[in-house]
Amino acid sequence: MRIFLSIFFNGLILYGLSFFLPEITATGDLKLYFIGGVILGLLNTFVKPILGVLGFPFVILTLGLFSLVINGVILALLQKIIEVLSIDGVSYDFGGWLNFAIAVVIFSIFNTLYGTFFKR
Repeated sequence: MRIFLSIFFNGLILYGLSFFLPEITATGDLKLYFIGGVILGLLNTFVKPILGVLGFPFVILTLGLFSLVINGVILALLQKIIEVLSIDGVSYDFGGWLNFAIAVVIFSIFNTLYGTFFKR
């Protein structure tokens, strides 16, 4: 059940990012959000802990701000994986570095909320 909740919440975050930041182009509707939720779930499960361990000294030195960089890497990997998979009619583009930076902050906030309230 937790896996489906994670996929749903990650897809919801992707939808929210593309809804509130109009420069982000997202094509593929439900297929994109499902695939993106699965990819984000896998990245958060396997890649993010490794990045967290490697970046732990920087997180301590920056009083936690380096976690934004880690989440930025996760979102950049998501965009690249969706691009490499080249599924027909599915794409996700941030449309510039400023939108990417805003998306990383929003993603970090909601990812922290999800981790606080739904993971045990």
